[in-house]
Amino acid sequence: MGSMDSSPVVHSQRSSTRDQVTTREWNDLPSELLPSIADRLGIIELLRFRGVCKDWNFASSTASAEIETLPNRDPWFLLYGENNNSQCTLVTESGKQYIITIPEMDGATCLASSQGWLLVYREGLIFFFCPFSRARIDLPVPTKFPPMGISDHVAVFSTPPTSQDCVVCIICRTNKTDDLELYVIHRGATSWTKHKLNSFPNKIECAAYHNGVFYYFDNTDLMVCFSIKDRSISLGKVRYVKSSNERCIPLRFISNVEKEDMKKRLDLELGDVSTCGTTVSCLNADKMVPYENRANAKGGGTRRSKGVWFQPRFHQIDKMLSW
Repeated sequence: MGSMDSSPVVHSQRSSTRDQVTTREWNDLPSELLPSIADRLGIIELLRFRGVCKDWNFASSTASAEIETLPNRDPWFLLYGENNNSQCTLVTESGKQYIITIPEMDGATCLASSQGWLLVYREGLIFFFCPFSRARIDLPVPTKFPPMGISDHVAVFSTPPTSQDCVVCIICRTNKTDDLELYVIHRGATSWTKHKLNSFPNKIECAAYHNGVFYYFDNTDLMVCFSIKDRSISLGKVRYVKSSNERCIPLRFISNVEKEDMKKRLDLELGDVSTCGTTVSCLNADKMVPYENRANAKGGGTRRSKGVWFQPRFHQIDKMLSW
């Protein structure tokens, strides 16, 4: 399924009045300038630009807010499911909050977040989703997929879903056991392949992809690895390098100081919020933001607030694109 025609409307959380702007006639603005203006806008400005009129919306049809993707920038945060409806709270890198309505997030669970795309499970369906453009790409649903409210689910995808070589890997725990299951699908495939790992009691906290391998990390320096080429699953132990000259995977865990700074910036009472992590692009080693699956401790069946860390992008796709 392709993108929706309408983008979400954002409202500032901290002000009850609209920004005061000077009213003027914009019809005389040369139309050839509009696309170049749209290409230079950040996400919030781009959404407002698209909401001015049909001509401005059309002029921004190729804009993607790439200005938001510079290395070493902290991710944004989306709090959803707070009131069992489609109203979400968006927190930017600077800590500014907005209220944004996204119907697709009502009753949803984010499994993965990368480069502005979310991998979402909702009402028995799995799909890629861009919360700002509302672009959506549906995936086949695995047979006998463990329920979201019972098992731990952490996912990674190798490349953006529009890439021909995109691969998705979801890891989850089978009910009431220490065994793990991996569900893998390549773009163009109609079904998932399942792999099993026995006796891994630890909770997965971070996940990433690098050079043909999916990595899942717990909090004890153990990792589960899945090789796309060999279609094999294995266990490993994290080894920390002491010098930049040593050969290593260009990944690092977020520090406790960084984690606390990010949470302070949110200025939200997270409480029992279950959050989906992400990987932030950095110059030397990409930074992994952990998953915090708090809801599972109390079991499934109760809808509660959830959150996702993500990179702000405005992805637009061909309406006829299929996965």
